[in-house]
Amino acid sequence: MDVRSFGNLLGLLALLVLVGGWVLAVVAFLVVGTETCSEVTVPLVGVIKACQDTTAEAVILLTVVGFGATVGSLFLWALRHVLVVLNQIEENTSPRR
Repeated sequence: MDVRSFGNLLGLLALLVLVGGWVLAVVAFLVVGTETCSEVTVPLVGVIKACQDTTAEAVILLTVVGFGATVGSLFLWALRHVLVVLNQIEENTSPRR
């Protein structure tokens, strides 16, 4: 495997990390971001419907996971770019045979 084909694989991996990470972030948002309600009996008052909303935590989770996927894919893309540039430098500076 030469550097160019490895660079192409890194490019595909970067795209996979970006798309897959954001898909997982959206799935986590949908799983965590729910509203749960229950009925609680309070003395002297009666039955009260108490609800807990976890949308704020879901938005934070979406942001953190999506940002991590974006940074990870940018790191892989930069690594691919460095490898290709180093390969071009080697090709241009090596003695011709």
